[in-house]
Amino acid sequence: MTLYEKHLKQMLPIFIRMILLFLFFLFIIFLVLSKGPDSFSFAELLKNENQDILWNFRLPLVVSAVFGGMGLSVAGLVMQSVFKNPLAGPFVLGVSSGASLGVALVGVAGIAITSLNILPAALMGGFCTVFIVFLCSRFFIGKAGILIVGLMIGYFADAIVSLVLFFGEANALRGFITWGMGSFSRLSIDNVPYFSLAILIGCLPICFSIRYLNLAPFGDDFVKDHGLSVKFFRWLSLLSASFLASVVTAFCGPIAFLGLAVPHLAYGIFKTTNHAVLLPTSALLGATLALLASLFSYLPLQAIMSVIGVPVILWVLLSSRGKNRE
Repeated sequence: MTLYEKHLKQMLPIFIRMILLFLFFLFIIFLVLSKGPDSFSFAELLKNENQDILWNFRLPLVVSAVFGGMGLSVAGLVMQSVFKNPLAGPFVLGVSSGASLGVALVGVAGIAITSLNILPAALMGGFCTVFIVFLCSRFFIGKAGILIVGLMIGYFADAIVSLVLFFGEANALRGFITWGMGSFSRLSIDNVPYFSLAILIGCLPICFSIRYLNLAPFGDDFVKDHGLSVKFFRWLSLLSASFLASVVTAFCGPIAFLGLAVPHLAYGIFKTTNHAVLLPTSALLGATLALLASLFSYLPLQAIMSVIGVPVILWVLLSSRGKNRE
């Protein structure tokens, strides 16, 4: 068997799974577009009298879930690879909390909490958080230390948010609470281009960092031996991941566990550590799970994400314990 035939034999199951996942993804999009109390068939969906529902409600919901799930999943994958920690993610490392703090400060300043208004503040909060977490990670050898730092920073940011809201006005409090519940149905048709373009821009530098992400789990010296700048690609990857998580937080509110759970599901389904496969499959899997969650829009989004995320965390912890015993 030639090297090409061996490689083709390894990749064929992955391609088949990707095709099946993509078909399921398209099926879920159709379900989301046709769901609701005024459900209608695909043919009725295209009628003139249903155009308002399609363009102003269903289509923004689909775009929000697809790009929101994509952004959080890719961000989680990058953070787990850079920090070499399977439990790293935007929510666990406090990036979402930092972005929420920026949003709270904007609301107290009397600025209306709209997606575009709070985006710069969310980005600043997310960038500051990941910067602090990364600096602290240099003083910890074990994997647990970075998680503790991220959680502590997240709790600290949440405490500041509580104080800000306590001394804020009632209107600011009401707007922040509504935003803080997290929802894929908040995106308006006017903001669809901005949101989707921002997520694509955030993913672009990560695509150029695939080789670094494949080498990063083996250590900095291994990356240097392959002629890559550790400092450049590490910051490029982390800032891009923080950008993605902050953009999703600004437009959709804080969403837990999705960025943590999806990379592990991608590992389990596609049986590879190659980020050239994991990045697109994590993005597609995250978009699919977000669409599934949007089917239950009458339920709290955070509760749905917890139902998905908590079992994955327990599975990762139990798997790690089993490996340590071996």
